[in-house]
Amino acid sequence: MTDKRDVVLVTVDSFRSDRCGFLGSDAGLTPAMDRLAGDGLVFENAVAPAGATSGSSSTFFTGRYPIDRSTASDRKEVMRQNLKASRTLPQRFKDMGYRTAGFTANPWTSRFFGYDAGFDDFEDFMENDLTSDTIEKGADRGGGLSALTSQVVNWWQGQDMYMSWDAFYDQITDWLDEARRGDEPFFCWIFLVDVHMPYLPPKGYRSQSSAAAYAANAWLFGGAKQNTPLSGMLHDRLLRAYDDTVRFTDEFVDRMARAVDDDTALCVHADHGESFGERDGHYGHGLLYEETVRVPLFVANHAETRVERPFSLAGLPDLLTRLGRGETIDDSVGHPVVTSRNNDGWRVVHGGSWRYTRRPEGESVETADGEPLEEEALYDIGRSVTDHEQSAEAERGRVIDAAAELADSGTI
Repeated sequence: MTDKRDVVLVTVDSFRSDRCGFLGSDAGLTPAMDRLAGDGLVFENAVAPAGATSGSSSTFFTGRYPIDRSTASDRKEVMRQNLKASRTLPQRFKDMGYRTAGFTANPWTSRFFGYDAGFDDFEDFMENDLTSDTIEKGADRGGGLSALTSQVVNWWQGQDMYMSWDAFYDQITDWLDEARRGDEPFFCWIFLVDVHMPYLPPKGYRSQSSAAAYAANAWLFGGAKQNTPLSGMLHDRLLRAYDDTVRFTDEFVDRMARAVDDDTALCVHADHGESFGERDGHYGHGLLYEETVRVPLFVANHAETRVERPFSLAGLPDLLTRLGRGETIDDSVGHPVVTSRNNDGWRVVHGGSWRYTRRPEGESVETADGEPLEEEALYDIGRSVTDHEQSAEAERGRVIDAAAELADSGTI
């Protein structure tokens, strides 16, 4: 037997931190998470390294950002290269003697990008599936289907990105039961997409009619136009549908906590949040607004601790492997500042109560609530951190490109 701890990581797509009671919400949407977090390790200022799954997940899987490239055609390959160039989460646990498994219903964390590396067992539910074909061939190929059309078809079929957790829950628990009978510790990663658009909770979790939820989601997919007579009502219906998916996901966390032993480190977090028109009328994710990058993160079955300083999801590989070795994490794990970025040229430095944002059109400093700040010292910190990060990243890119050229030439 071993003294290492079993570790389960639950990643929830598009999950906002302001829906969590353990982070201050009084909406009552997350009773199971609140109970587990109340006796565990809570990160009060956890930050996603990117505003969408592609950038965030490849970073929290490796502990490092993908190298920024200027063209969209490079980005899929950049994700693959980032995963190949680092020891990923499952590979680190394999190095520690763990048995590993991954279950993901999101095609952006599929074997297509290399997320299966290091897993003994990996299920991404992508066989004979339209979205996998669209990702691989591109939205403008395969009969001219757009990515949106692909998503709608899969939504209707109940596949991949719209596969509710209850469709594969038994597969997870069967694997856990088998793993617990073995002599090896285990690491299990589960990626849930129930909180991702479209927000369609099952019958037992709806607080409104299915017709209302469908209408609100249709409005969202149609561009969430806010100047129509019904926009206010549809916005409210959309929020109710979203909150219902959060309650449904809380049920999964409750069941998972009961399915593992009390000494299992059960970590729950979001890969990013979601916007609902708070800033510039933007809905969805990708842009680095506070609602999009401030995320829930807690670890159950850990000594009660609250980390107030910022913590980037890029720190997850170190955090989880430390938990696996049986270490107790204290509040020093946070940092004075952490950063986020996206493919639209945004760079954000998060200081807990303030944030510095650099965009192609300019820079700004504001509170976490969006109130402008004019403190020059914060501008200086933001500029210094951003300039240093971009310089270090450019140098890393040059080294990688030089190595690739040598490999292509047969020199190495």
